[in-house]
Amino acid sequence: MIEQEVVTIGLTQEADDMLEAMVDDGTFAQKVDGYRFAFSLALAQGAQPGELSKRKTIFNVGTVDPDNTLQNIIEELAPELLTKSSPYRAIERLAEWGVRELYQQAIGPGIDFVGLLTEVEEVNGE
Repeated sequence: MIEQEVVTIGLTQEADDMLEAMVDDGTFAQKVDGYRFAFSLALAQGAQPGELSKRKTIFNVGTVDPDNTLQNIIEELAPELLTKSSPYRAIERLAEWGVRELYQQAIGPGIDFVGLLTEVEEVNGE
């Protein structure tokens, strides 16, 4: 059974701390920017994220997706992620995956945004 749509979304506490650290170090201007980028990266790389255990509410859906663009994107590009969860729960899981991926790069030599975009092109055969 697909769960009812939600009005708030977030991350696990650990991923929220990672996202906060990337805002603090200037990688992202605001947490919402990093959240959207993390979601987009995970979707573009074809991530198949697992379920989140305990999540921390961070944003109202209207803050992250005021015009339902992210919801429309996931419904069109990754409907397989919606078989057991609502669009915003799937977005949440993808953002979690993306934040963790980005953080691993951020604590190393830094995030190579050009390299990430090149990887996405390769994954998508462009």
